[in-house]
Amino acid sequence: MSDDTFGFGGAKKGPLPAPTEEALKEKLDTFRPKPPAAEIPIEAVDRVAERRGFKSREAAPASDGRRRKGEAGPFVAINTRAPVRVADPFIAWCEKERYSYWQGIEELMRRAGLLK
Repeated sequence: MSDDTFGFGGAKKGPLPAPTEEALKEKLDTFRPKPPAAEIPIEAVDRVAERRGFKSREAAPASDGRRRKGEAGPFVAINTRAPVRVADPFIAWCEKERYSYWQGIEELMRRAGLLK
C-alpha cells in the first residue's frame, strides 16, 4: 500500500486550468436524474406523522354552513388602549364565553341596555 492513500500525490501545485466549454458540455451530458422513489400513499405518511405527534397544517374541513352569531353586516375597525386591570379580565371573559372581542363588546352593550 502506498503512502498516497487518497491519490493526491501527483497533484500539481498552482491554479488548475479552466475547463473548455466542450469538456463542460460532455460532463453535463453524463448527469442523469435519480429515478423517483416508490410512490407512498399520502394517507400512510399522514398516519405515521400523526403517531409521531405531528399535526396537520392543512385547512380544517369546511363548516356545515352555519355562521357564528351576529356575523352579518359591515364592520369597522376599533383600536383602543386599555389598562391591564380592564383588558385582562375582559380577554379572560371572552375566552371563557368563547366570544370574539367584538362579540364580547356586543354582549356587554346588550346587558347595559344599549342594544336590543
